[in-house]
Amino acid sequence: MEALIQLLKAVYPLTPALEAHLRTKIKPYKFKKGVDIVKAGDVANLILFIEKGFIRSYSVKDGKRGTNYFMREGAIIISVVSFLKQVPALESIEALEECICWGITHEELEEAYRLFRGRFNVHGRLILQEYYCQSEIRHYTMHNKTPEEIYADLMEKDPALLRRAKADHMASYLDISRDTYHRTKREYAQKKRR
Repeated sequence: MEALIQLLKAVYPLTPALEAHLRTKIKPYKFKKGVDIVKAGDVANLILFIEKGFIRSYSVKDGKRGTNYFMREGAIIISVVSFLKQVPALESIEALEECICWGITHEELEEAYRLFRGRFNVHGRLILQEYYCQSEIRHYTMHNKTPEEIYADLMEKDPALLRRAKADHMASYLDISRDTYHRTKREYAQKKRR
């Protein structure tokens, strides 16, 4: 829980009363590898912080799972539309590794917003802004760059992600076949060796 509390303090100072309240509400959650933390069609009732582990969001189209994004330690996981509007989720969120998370329910979060109106709402707004910007950048990238360009960007900026993600998951994220993904990896490595 300490990493989450530190994240919240970095976003905006916590008053002692707000911190004490959150410590009574935030609970640990463990998820085994392969478990859907959120299932498409279910209402997401938790917002989670990843202390340990690696997850992906995916959607099913024509019977195939397509990866939407990946998250890991230090990230906040939320099925945004489902959690905020309390409606069925459009996506599933899967633990790709054993995960230890800290979370709070929708009701508990709303209660904290009500009780600490002037303070905690700032946290919510700033965190939402950050994740909305990340989503927009991801959307722009996926629609304006080729899979090869996206792969090269990831190799330059986030090679650890590529080491953790399975080839099938990366191929579905890039919206290419597994064979094309392996070819993209080989071609990138050949260019770097020149």
